[in-house]
Amino acid sequence: MSFDMAQFTQVFFDETREHLETIEKVLLVLDVAAPGAEDLNAIFRAAHSIKGGAGTFGFNDMADFTHVMETLLDRLRKHELPLSSAMVDALLDAKDVIGELLEAHVSGVPANSDTEHDVRARLTAFACLEGQAVHDAPAAPAAPPAVSHRIRLSLDAPADAPGLDNLLTELGGLGQLLVTQRPQPGEDIPWELLIDTPADAEELRDLVSYVLPADAMRIEREDAPVAVAADENGDGFGFFGDAAGAPEADTGFGFFDEAPGVPGNDAGYGIFDDAAGAPVAEAGYGIFEPEPAAEPANAGFGFFDAAPGAPAVKAVAEAAGDRSPGRRASDAPEVAEAKSGRRENDKTVAAQPAAGGDTSIRVSVEKVDQLINLVGELVITQAMLAQAVSGDDNADQTLLNGMAQLERNSRDLQEAVMSIRMLPMAFVFSRFPRLTRDLASKLGKQIELKMVGEQTELDKGLIEKIADPLTHLVRNSLDHGLETADDRVAKGKSPVGTITLRAFHQGGNVVIEVADDGRGLDRTKILAKARSRGMPVDDSMTDGEVFSLIFEAGFSTAEQVTDVSGRGVGMDVVRRNIHALGGRVDIASEFGRGCTVSIRLPLTLAILDGMSVAVGGELFIVPLGFIAESLQPQPADIRTVGGQGVVLHVRGEYLPVLRLHEAMGIVPKVEEFHRGIMVIIEADGNRIAMFVDDLVGQHQVVIKSLESNYRKVYGVSAATIMGDGRVALIIDAAALVRGMQTGSRYAA
Repeated sequence: MSFDMAQFTQVFFDETREHLETIEKVLLVLDVAAPGAEDLNAIFRAAHSIKGGAGTFGFNDMADFTHVMETLLDRLRKHELPLSSAMVDALLDAKDVIGELLEAHVSGVPANSDTEHDVRARLTAFACLEGQAVHDAPAAPAAPPAVSHRIRLSLDAPADAPGLDNLLTELGGLGQLLVTQRPQPGEDIPWELLIDTPADAEELRDLVSYVLPADAMRIEREDAPVAVAADENGDGFGFFGDAAGAPEADTGFGFFDEAPGVPGNDAGYGIFDDAAGAPVAEAGYGIFEPEPAAEPANAGFGFFDAAPGAPAVKAVAEAAGDRSPGRRASDAPEVAEAKSGRRENDKTVAAQPAAGGDTSIRVSVEKVDQLINLVGELVITQAMLAQAVSGDDNADQTLLNGMAQLERNSRDLQEAVMSIRMLPMAFVFSRFPRLTRDLASKLGKQIELKMVGEQTELDKGLIEKIADPLTHLVRNSLDHGLETADDRVAKGKSPVGTITLRAFHQGGNVVIEVADDGRGLDRTKILAKARSRGMPVDDSMTDGEVFSLIFEAGFSTAEQVTDVSGRGVGMDVVRRNIHALGGRVDIASEFGRGCTVSIRLPLTLAILDGMSVAVGGELFIVPLGFIAESLQPQPADIRTVGGQGVVLHVRGEYLPVLRLHEAMGIVPKVEEFHRGIMVIIEADGNRIAMFVDDLVGQHQVVIKSLESNYRKVYGVSAATIMGDGRVALIIDAAALVRGMQTGSRYAA
């Protein structure tokens, strides 16, 4: 029977990325002097699952390389080698290589073979060291015999049911399996199985349910407990009993037949015949090996290590809340089998759904975006209906109540759907422990990274786009902000510098802070650098205005350029990218004490809080995050400056005036400034006054991409549909402010 494994390839890719994240996360917190057994085993299990899955899907380069990594990990977890910082570095580099090999298979672009060879050589050298065992590590207590129950299973399934061969493999992994009745192709009789296992009936139901429907399975427990040695064979299945005192054999899924005269090879799939007399080493990549202590296995394609004393666990993909159908390697293993007729007096127990099921599923982003778009349309339709009903004085009260209920339900549905796209900031923060460790080592600094508010949620689209700006800010803090240990001690500080990543909700936005306790920003130095570049600055500028100069293109006060930073390239990109997301960035610093960069972002890119303004017969939406205030000016507040156009005097400050009707080519209803409204907009550290006819109200609007439906329009970031069906353009406030500063045609 043919079976297409390609359908599970994407699941393997996703789970491998999760395993790699686990490896990096645990390595970064590992105590080199006294590594915990659980930490070492967690890393080993993750690598083991990657190797097994890679071998199954034919990614032999990944499986081979991971095997080298696994060899070193195996010696470490068995305390045959003492852990060192150099080993941790090599294992982190190995994790990167596996990630590159994975992405190479995803994209079809070959990985860097030089890096792979270098890291492989380092791993091999460490694994071949004649290190001494860590003698002070306590010996694991002998595992007591597990009490096994005999359970009879009856399965209504044809002989060639998809996934059934793999199910037999998984059931065999739970104990001693005996097939008492196997239907032949075309026969309408059930499978009859006997299994001696420590697992309970619920676990068996849970396992079988991945392959067969619940009503196709009947389970009966028989009172015949048997003491079973806890997986002495280390084969993970319990199909084959090794002779007493025989050395442990690496079964490798049983891919190799026993060759004449070669003891210790478990026959299984019989795919390869070994040459007579040839020893078998690490057959099939050694996918099954015993573990030294009883631990739950890390899921991932059914490649699990059996721990002595622990009941074997079901081999299904559960590594990160994902449970996929049972995987099948090639064919069914050789299992003991006896033909018999079905017993008519069998007592059956109706199969029930397994308790404690998974709480998450994988759904493509496209499906979520489509759902969000449909809910947005529903909200717009509801608003249109509400506006139509509200203008009808004769509307039935029942209709009005129904419309109010529809509005509440629509808003609740919108919030629920929007929450699907929300991800915790941990998805971004998780990359910085490794970055901090590597750069601290490179720069010769002692640095502690603190992360606060990792569970603060942000829209997935924003999560992906905020990662690079945050990376640049952290690198700047590492290189320019924090001093060396000697410099810090000389200043009376702790030799260990601290970088704090903090995320929290504030006023309907998410605020992300990158703070350090380093040298801070030098106001005098920044002003001197600005003057040397011919920038218009003076000593009366506020600290915020001076500090914002570091976001200018090419601006840097670094005394020397390094391969980390110092070229003045990047901070301007950081600000531009933040503004493109509808956010803003601020800096607070105290010289000699540290610096904090704050990024304020909207919760989502799909919904916007804005103020609607009227210009002529049109409506425009101004994002609330850019509005500082609004006012109706007096005639005396309007001044004309030669060469500068019209300015508005507000509390001692003169702001350039932008006539929105001129910018958008619209005939206004009001032309006299004192009869209209001035909306003060702040972006890029600059403020302008935008003149409009009137303020209409505050709204939460559904964003529609103008570029994808029409084309890019300067000064407009997107569009929305109002309750009366009219299209309102969403103002690109940052672009308009930049246009005023550069003297574009939008100036008044």
